[in-house]
Amino acid sequence: MRFIKYIFAGMFFLLVCSSSAISQNQDDLPRELITAFKQGNSISLSNFFGERIQLTIQDKEAIYSKSQATQIMAKFFREFPPTGFSKKHVGGKPDARYVIGSLTTTKGSFRVNLYLKNDTGKFVVHQLRIEKN
Repeated sequence: MRFIKYIFAGMFFLLVCSSSAISQNQDDLPRELITAFKQGNSISLSNFFGERIQLTIQDKEAIYSKSQATQIMAKFFREFPPTGFSKKHVGGKPDARYVIGSLTTTKGSFRVNLYLKNDTGKFVVHQLRIEKN
C-alpha cells in the first residue's frame, strides 16, 4: 500500500513539473518583440515578420510582404506614438503561439493580437491585429 502512495506522489510531482515547464515555454517570447512595440520601432518589429504577414489595423485588413508591413507599421507608429505595451495573455502550442496585449499611445489605447508560427526553429509573426479599445 505504501508503494502505491509513492507511485501516486511521484506521478503528481511529474505532472506539476511538466505543466510549469509548458507554461514557461509559452511565456518564452522574444523580449525584442515586446520592446519593439513599446518603442514604436517598426524596423525591430519587422525582424519578427515572415515573408508574408496578415495585417489588420483598425478594420483595414490585407496580406502584405514584409517590407510593406514594415512601412505600414512605421506609419501607424508615427500617427500613434506608443507610450507602453503590456502582455495580457500568452498561449498556444509548441509550434504556434499567440499574444494578446495592450498598446498605449499618446492618442489612446489599442488591443494587439499577435499570432506567431515556428518557421525552422524561429517564431515569426504570421498575423498582427491592432484594434482601438
